[in-house]
Amino acid sequence: MNISEREQDGITIFTLDGRVDSEGAVDLDLALQTAVSEGKHRLVLEMAQVRYINSAGLRTLADILTQVRASQGDLKLVNLHPRVQRVFQIIGFDRFFSTYPTVEEAVASFS
Repeated sequence: MNISEREQDGITIFTLDGRVDSEGAVDLDLALQTAVSEGKHRLVLEMAQVRYINSAGLRTLADILTQVRASQGDLKLVNLHPRVQRVFQIIGFDRFFSTYPTVEEAVASFS
């Protein structure tokens, strides 16, 4: 799992590349927990290159979503691969996470 991070308009954007399996979920959790501990509560995950996510990855996303919303922030997802989007629909995560086709739209939604 490769994770890059950048800031745009006070929003932290992570670009993910790889599988969010048990190992990738650990890397993702570390990156997101570090951001939250630094006071970053407006997060965007660009997920076009994520073709697989397992329960560990889903748990990480749910935990971070709960944390940032408790601090008046949010976690928004961008460009979900159809397979990943289907997993979100099956387990009902599509009711909790806001998804967008582009990073620009996700960033603008924080306004």
